[in-house]
Amino acid sequence: MQIFLPRAPILIAHALALTITALGGAFIARAWNSADQWLAILFALIGIAIVFAINYAILHRALAPLDALPKMIAQIQRDESNVPSGDPQLDRLVGIIETNRAHARRLSAQVLRAQEDERKRIARELHDDTSGSLARLLINVAMCENLLTEESAQVREKMYATRLLAEQTLENIRKLIFDLRPTMLDDLGLAAAVRWYAKTNLDAAGIEMQFGSAKLGRAPSPIETALYRIAQEAITNIIRHSRAHTAQITLARENSRIVLIVRDDGQGFDINAKHPNTGCDDCWGLFGMNERAQLLGGACAIESRVGAGTTVRVEIPAE
Repeated sequence: MQIFLPRAPILIAHALALTITALGGAFIARAWNSADQWLAILFALIGIAIVFAINYAILHRALAPLDALPKMIAQIQRDESNVPSGDPQLDRLVGIIETNRAHARRLSAQVLRAQEDERKRIARELHDDTSGSLARLLINVAMCENLLTEESAQVREKMYATRLLAEQTLENIRKLIFDLRPTMLDDLGLAAAVRWYAKTNLDAAGIEMQFGSAKLGRAPSPIETALYRIAQEAITNIIRHSRAHTAQITLARENSRIVLIVRDDGQGFDINAKHPNTGCDDCWGLFGMNERAQLLGGACAIESRVGAGTTVRVEIPAE
């Protein structure tokens, strides 16, 4: 019943239009043989034209919400609030969509918090247990090497190779711990952690780094964590995809907001083709960067053109 009633005026208008048109046709046929046939036909045609005009006006008014629907969808996709349509049903639909999106945002925030908590737990266990065990193993190997005689050259060689392997494994675990949850982020802050991560990884990839941070100070842990993860993703994308020679990273406070800019001089890409809805396999990282920023009331803008490099600009409220 609720679906039919809004359509009732349209159906009634169509029925009246068809009825009047049929009557007009019959009237024209009857008046054809009368003395004033041309005058009668003229009035009948005028009446039919008026009916069509009224019918058009009714249809235009009734279908106006459908004309506004594409614009509303575009506004919702741009995450604009207060998207009125003038139609109660469409307004209710927009309200339901916004409620579901808000619920999804809350769930996403909970997932990210749980992810960071799990990263901390794994990093702590790797640091306290695995790293400690490897360190003790290195000490034992060194002691065994000292106990070997000169006649045990082959055993000494094997012990040396074992020590090198243990040292490399320990270094890899330390890198893994830093990727999971860098203690530098908690101890020294966002700028130091981003600078260390960028320099370590970009230098290894042969990409020159330019870094700047001005009057940054400290921010709440969720904000620093989000910006660090976004910077981490942007730097990883530069290394994997950009073929860049230089990367510029800037952190600053602007009008009570923390701004992160990551720019490279690489090959760039078509930004319109990098959206999950397009079936892109390697674009979820870009989507995740934007999602992290929006969850904290910020925004992430990505500018790129083929052959012209890429710029990632993120702004998040500092408090």
